[in-house]
Amino acid sequence: MKLLTVFAMAALAAGVYHYRRQLGRAGHARERSDEMLAEAVRSAVTEKVSRPVHVRCVRGIVTLRGTLTAVERDRVLATALAVPGVAQVTNFLEIEDSAERLSDEPVGDLGPMQSGIATGP
Repeated sequence: MKLLTVFAMAALAAGVYHYRRQLGRAGHARERSDEMLAEAVRSAVTEKVSRPVHVRCVRGIVTLRGTLTAVERDRVLATALAVPGVAQVTNFLEIEDSAERLSDEPVGDLGPMQSGIATGP
């Protein structure tokens, strides 16, 4: 009976060892895949803009950061979504002239929209 218990424990230990090795390999493959996808997005995006855009990818979700014009931002978002393997794009791109536009608007005046809720006549 003790011999059977020893064999069961050895089999369990071997199973855990092989499971952890496979898990580690999958994590490294995913990291490489994310790096390759980020590089593909980065190379596609650099052709569309005049300023640097920071690209990060985690599990197919691409995050973009930087300051661009509105036209460049739209081009960059469309280009990033068109790269094969991109599941989603998180947009943290800022528009370079947004500070000038904000200073022209009166403070507290949201026009027809208050707190994001459309109000009709």
